[in-house]
Amino acid sequence: MKPTHRALLTTLALAALCGSAHADQLFNLAGQIFSGTCQWSMSDADSLVSLDPIPVGNVPPNGAAGFKSFQVMVTQCTPDITTATFTFSGTSDSIDPLRYKSTGTAKGMAFELQSMDGQTVGANGTNSSRNVVINGGQAVLPLKVGYWHSAGIGVTAGTVASTAIVSMTYQ
Repeated sequence: MKPTHRALLTTLALAALCGSAHADQLFNLAGQIFSGTCQWSMSDADSLVSLDPIPVGNVPPNGAAGFKSFQVMVTQCTPDITTATFTFSGTSDSIDPLRYKSTGTAKGMAFELQSMDGQTVGANGTNSSRNVVINGGQAVLPLKVGYWHSAGIGVTAGTVASTAIVSMTYQ
């Protein structure tokens, strides 16, 4: 056998002995796309708006008195959120369904909730939503609440208490 044939046969034999291996491996990929979020709070960390006490003689014959301002705030909103809608509800007063019924001991009293433009935020769902623009990841909704006296109902001294529910949606 010629030396060049021998070298070629040796190379082929070595190539056959050293053959290459091949394997495939599958793997999974996972992720999640979620809607943005915001943190929200009230100006009082306990979510309690305490009105200053007023004497029975300072309660008007019909209407609101003793307003106190407070705020509902959103912060740390993700950049995709540009608007928040706050919707308020509660137990309506039996005499005046726009007002929030008092569960306290004072007679003839309820609560009036208003946005700062003086518009009533009804307990019964009437005019109960407010929109705010989120800028820089935050927004503030200023509100005020006062005592409410309906005409023709006698007022007695005692406590005035109620609960309002606020829901927030954001876009």
